[in-house]
Amino acid sequence: MLVYLKLAWRNIWRNKRRTLITQFSMIVTLALMIAYSGLVWGLLNQMERNATLLGPGEIQIHVPGYRDDRSIYKVIDRPDTIISSIEKNGARAASRLQGFGLVSHDENSSGAQILGIDPAREKNVTRFHRHLFRGAFLAGANEVIVGSKIAVTLDVTVGDELVVVTQAADGSIGNDIYTVAGILNRIGEEIDRSAIMMSLADFRDLFSMGDVATEIAIRRVHDRQELGELRDVIAGGIPALEVKTWKELFPAISDMIDIADLSIYILFFIVYLAASLITLNTMLMAVYERIRELGIMMAIGFRPLQVMTLIFVETFYLTLCAVGAGLVCGVGLSAYLTRYGLDLTSFSDGFSFAGILAEPHWFAVTNAQTVLPAAVFLVIISFAAVLYPALKAARLKPLEALNFN
Repeated sequence: MLVYLKLAWRNIWRNKRRTLITQFSMIVTLALMIAYSGLVWGLLNQMERNATLLGPGEIQIHVPGYRDDRSIYKVIDRPDTIISSIEKNGARAASRLQGFGLVSHDENSSGAQILGIDPAREKNVTRFHRHLFRGAFLAGANEVIVGSKIAVTLDVTVGDELVVVTQAADGSIGNDIYTVAGILNRIGEEIDRSAIMMSLADFRDLFSMGDVATEIAIRRVHDRQELGELRDVIAGGIPALEVKTWKELFPAISDMIDIADLSIYILFFIVYLAASLITLNTMLMAVYERIRELGIMMAIGFRPLQVMTLIFVETFYLTLCAVGAGLVCGVGLSAYLTRYGLDLTSFSDGFSFAGILAEPHWFAVTNAQTVLPAAVFLVIISFAAVLYPALKAARLKPLEALNFN
């Protein structure tokens, strides 16, 4: 085996220029694929976080049929009892109320989606309190948080007063004046354009509602806990209610994440296939340049399998050097993008997909999931590309090879 290693190492450096060009193409390809994979998973992870931590939570509980019309009459009774049971299963939960009304400030008015939340519990389930563009989170009575776009529509800022008018659950007209405590950063089209958040106590006073909730949002304490398993445990204790994970609530986002692996591998295959043509050309030229030499080797006793082995060892050296340098460059680039990201704010302020915000500052993820597949794929494609040159060398006839010009 030592003979193969020495011969192979000597052979790949016979034409240093060609070898370096081949390795450079493999290094650049691997580095870019690692960075690309990290950026794709970074975007998907960001959207998953936004889908859960800036809205519904990881699991939601509703009365069956509530999500079809969001009626304030389809309510969950005694939500605190259910929340206590959920928290015994290693999760955090917060009850919410949702209704609709008319909101006005000076000469401006707009229809609004009014959300009643428990500020203390909500901090354990979502990150609304950390996603403020201006102002502070709910801390007192008759305070509201408004979405970014409805704040522009109403021309309000922190400290301004809003008048909210709605039809209460008992049929009366609910109305009150609230102070704007904070304005949310962009989250998603629905919340940005219409959301007004207030405390549960203020919501119940406005809508004349008792100890009920239209929704309970849930978040796992430990990410290792299986989401589907937790949903099943919770659903088993409240069979009359509808319990769904965020993946069931946002199937478009879930499907996009599920096919992410496949799409990344498809791109790996396409890009590496193009890069492998350089490897194929390098090894094919190396075989043709050494036909007489290979003929002599076979004439003195080298078998076809040994010749193939020599070609594969040469490819191994080429690939090993390229993968080592490519990993250093790729991980370094991905780590930079993980820390500093790509700032695309000059091109866009973000976009929404299926109602979920993708932020304009795009950060990568650097881990085994984004690095190892890119390297393994390169090795596989490289050895597949050299199969034809190796077979070509193994099929040489010693006499014909010695007479080759």
